[in-house]
Amino acid sequence: MKNSISPMELIAKWNPSQDMSVELPSSVRWADGTCATHNDYLQHMLDTHTFVGDCENGREIRMFPNIVADVRYDHSAQTWAVSGVGVTPSALALTDPDASDDQITAALYALPVVYRSNIRR
Repeated sequence: MKNSISPMELIAKWNPSQDMSVELPSSVRWADGTCATHNDYLQHMLDTHTFVGDCENGREIRMFPNIVADVRYDHSAQTWAVSGVGVTPSALALTDPDASDDQITAALYALPVVYRSNIRR
C-alpha cells in the first residue's frame, strides 16, 4: 500500500493451533497498542486487509478500515484497475469490461492486499 495517508490499522492474531477460518482471533489490538475487541474484528473483517505470518508462528490479519479502493475498467489497458488514496495501483486479472461485481470481488481477493472497494462503472 502507498504511504500517502496514515491509515488506522487493526491487527488480529491467531495462535498456530487455531483455525482462523472458523475461530475468532486470540488477540485483537489497534496498531497504536490500544486494546480492541472481537466486535472490532467482526466489524472490520471485510475492510482492506492483508495476511501476515506463517502457520508455524501463527497468523495475523492487518485491517485498514479507512482505505477504500476505486475499481474501474481501464479501456486503454483493457483490464480492470485498482487505484485510490493509500492504494497500490494495480491491474486485476480480469479483462471483461462487463464483468460482474462478484467476478471483480474475486479478482480483488487474488491481490496481496485485499481492498474494500467502490466499483465504478
